[in-house]
Amino acid sequence: MFSKSQLALVISAVLSTPFAYAETDASTTDEHMVVTGRDYGYKADTNSSSMRMEATQLETPGQVSVIDEQLIDEQRASTLGEVLKNDSSISEGSKSTNRERFYLRGFELESKSGFLRDGVQHWSHYRQPIELLERVEVVKGPAGLLYGQSTPGGLVNMISKKPTYETQVTISQDIGSNNYTRSMADVSGALNEDKTLRARVILSQENQDSWRTRFDGTDVETERMVGGLFVDYDINEDIMLSAHYDRTNELGDLDNGSKVDTTTGEVIDPNTVKDQNWAKTDNDVANYAVGLTANITDSWSVKTGISRQFYERQRTESDIHLDSNKAGDAVYKSSDRHDEWTFDTAYVDFTGDVDALGVNHRLLVGANGLHYDYKMLYDGTESCKNASPDTCSNGFNRPSDLDYRDDTEVSHSKSQHYGIYLQDLVTFNDSWQVLAGVRFAVDKTEDSKGKKEDYTNILPKVGVIYHPADNGSIYAVYSESFEPIATIDDENDVNNGAEQDPSKGKLYELGSKWELLDNSLYVSGALFHIIQSNMQVSEKINTTDTRTTQVGEQIHTGIELAATGYLTEAFSLSASTTLLDAKYENDPALEGKTPADVPEFSASIWSQYDFNNGTGINLGVYHVGERYGDSNNEFKKDAYTRVDMGISHTIKYDENLDFVARFNIENLLDTDYLAGGSASGVVVGEGRNYMATLQVKY
Repeated sequence: MFSKSQLALVISAVLSTPFAYAETDASTTDEHMVVTGRDYGYKADTNSSSMRMEATQLETPGQVSVIDEQLIDEQRASTLGEVLKNDSSISEGSKSTNRERFYLRGFELESKSGFLRDGVQHWSHYRQPIELLERVEVVKGPAGLLYGQSTPGGLVNMISKKPTYETQVTISQDIGSNNYTRSMADVSGALNEDKTLRARVILSQENQDSWRTRFDGTDVETERMVGGLFVDYDINEDIMLSAHYDRTNELGDLDNGSKVDTTTGEVIDPNTVKDQNWAKTDNDVANYAVGLTANITDSWSVKTGISRQFYERQRTESDIHLDSNKAGDAVYKSSDRHDEWTFDTAYVDFTGDVDALGVNHRLLVGANGLHYDYKMLYDGTESCKNASPDTCSNGFNRPSDLDYRDDTEVSHSKSQHYGIYLQDLVTFNDSWQVLAGVRFAVDKTEDSKGKKEDYTNILPKVGVIYHPADNGSIYAVYSESFEPIATIDDENDVNNGAEQDPSKGKLYELGSKWELLDNSLYVSGALFHIIQSNMQVSEKINTTDTRTTQVGEQIHTGIELAATGYLTEAFSLSASTTLLDAKYENDPALEGKTPADVPEFSASIWSQYDFNNGTGINLGVYHVGERYGDSNNEFKKDAYTRVDMGISHTIKYDENLDFVARFNIENLLDTDYLAGGSASGVVVGEGRNYMATLQVKY
């Protein structure tokens, strides 16, 4: 493992070397490499998330990693976690209740505010349908200016596939370990002769068993169906109307992880699922969206859209851990709940390219809004009361009186979030650019008890970009974010009922980006310092009472390096590494401790080498350093390095028809490791597993 001093030397070398290349590249011929129009590679020249408009990486003051469709396809990713493993600044958390949780630069990505779909807020409380995505963009640092409520670490923007002008058909079949199967069809093209109407249809059916077996010997199964329809219509040469609908249905047995003996650090029964065989989650998610893009003049355009997400879930759960009730009897807790989320968004963006006062301005003026509505019915009970622990641990039937419909009162909460924003990217000359922007945000919340809170925020962002050469940039950026904090609800707290200010995030970052090897390799590095303030801290003031205040802080300081692109015509690479120091401060209970599931050092590499005969070999290496399993730092997970490998062969039947065969091995060396989750429900890493794929591409 690198020490901090060693990594600092590497960073210094990477950030300084491009200066030596700057003049050399200008005189280098391109006879040895042609990158335009290649069929493979991971390098993205632009991103659409950081500034809410298409911008080159070199003129973006901040770090944005782009994980493209080619890499997703090579890895045969089916979950967002399998995609995000390619960015070392993201660590995975718990997978309890069958959904994925993540940390970006050490801050948890909340379902409500940490994810976007096509640039608008997306309720990500379920396993995301990767089959619908053409790429994923990870924006590092606070994104409050353009997106409102967000974590200080950044956010993840999932970008959907688009209809194509030419007919494209991809059919694939995956077969893997643990009875895994996935059948996919992706059909796209024009629906009329002049190609003004285009559509894309995507269907996927996935089934799998867990590699772990339930304690009673039965399998833990999941089945998922994904469907999407995307339509673009050119009303005229200046106006395009877009619409899409997608639906995800998933029915899965629950696996809430394993328990860890914190005295020894050993996992208790790592191959065994403790949840009962009737514990399941049933998700039904529908997304609708309509958008309009129009050129108003030669200099100004507008983009607007509305979307709705409706998510219905029923989850029946059996607590995997022995508990005790007030009478001291051994019990297991069981619950049945029904949840409904409605997520409505709307936005309008005006963008302009204007010359004024002797400089160029790329302006963005816009507004967006979000309405969130949540309803829940819940029923809970205690099982196996007065029975011996051994009887309970051998399994028990679902309690006959357990039914969410017995709940007579709907728990209902809702919120509204609005913002207007102005952003200006000013280009003074070939060497200097400045980005400045501000957002005025209004947020309203109402909890299940009818408690209402209204508050406003002003969120600035400013960045300076210096281009020492055409193929490089150095930037400094400052930005802010906010997240609401729930009202204190504790009768024994002296501040019970007091309104809470939102937590605030502040970022200070210095970085550099370069296009090397005739612009075929993109490298970047950044030093960042993030302060999250206004965090709640509760202290005991006597035997019965507590006092909660907002004096707590999280301070995260780190270094990131990344490289994507082609090292040679045949060898492509996507690599990143992160060194992070994350601590709690001003909290007596957590002072100086590290947040859960945040490693100090992590690294990710995925590569492909292509032979001239249509064969390609992939190699991936993923290193995750030591992490604590809880905020109290009582349980630590060992560092691990996982190696993945793949091989593919493409047969071209003619210039329009390809047959592709793939074989991937995950965890080639059969490494034992622990992923996300706490000592009461840790995710045990899967051993060596396989996947074979056949694809037909037209």
